[in-house]
Amino acid sequence: MPAPVFLETLDGVLLHTEKVGAHTHLVVEDHSRVATQFRSVANTGAETQAAVTPPAGTAIVITDVILGAEKAASGSVTVQFTQGSDTVIVFKISTVQNPVSLHIPFAGRWRGWKDARIDVVTAGGNSDSDVSVGYYILRGEGVLSFADWDAQR
Repeated sequence: MPAPVFLETLDGVLLHTEKVGAHTHLVVEDHSRVATQFRSVANTGAETQAAVTPPAGTAIVITDVILGAEKAASGSVTVQFTQGSDTVIVFKISTVQNPVSLHIPFAGRWRGWKDARIDVVTAGGNSDSDVSVGYYILRGEGVLSFADWDAQR
């Protein structure tokens, strides 16, 4: 018996299948699972670092954040979207009472707006932190200006 063939109905493109045992399955994967990359930054004092800067005209979609920070007398770590004139905080963690270990596997589309980078801001003179950001780049019609992005949330 010949194996079934799956075609995309609009343009007849052959879709990816895989044979498992006696059955042929359509293989479907979320874009974030095949396109995600990561960048890491280490801060050793009060400073701001750009963790991820998108190519011009694109936007960043966050998939994961991993954070480790030492206890500091007056410390905090902030992860935020900004393109310079507009800034939106994704989260801010205090490191005053305890060291912090955190992993956030974002569900949904935590995306920024056109040209917004992801900054990691460490406050407190003796703060040490390491932050890794999983992300992929969004291109095309899904890329919004700040005003349009802000109106949708």
